Amino acid sequence: MPNSRMIRVSSKGQIVLPKSLREKAGISDGDFIYIEEVDGILLIEKPAPSKLAALTQRLRKEASERRFTRRDLEAAISETKTQSSR
Repeated sequence: MPNSRMIRVSSKGQIVLPKSLREKAGISDGDFIYIEEVDGILLIEKPAPSKLAALTQRLRKEASERRFTRRDLEAAISETKTQSSR
């Protein structure tokens, strides 16, 4: 198995995925993963992001690049509410 690694299972059944494998699979802190057993082999897969998650990620990245803060967002919402109530 050319891409295999030996890792230890804790007493709680936990494993640590090596950083290089997490990076290669695009797995980050807090992500969910699928695990499936097929003929005695465990397969681990990161699900594709939902359309909403992908849109949220894109908007957060763009807001960060433009230095758009939460305060800016709240001000824009407040302004929109004020305009729509006229």
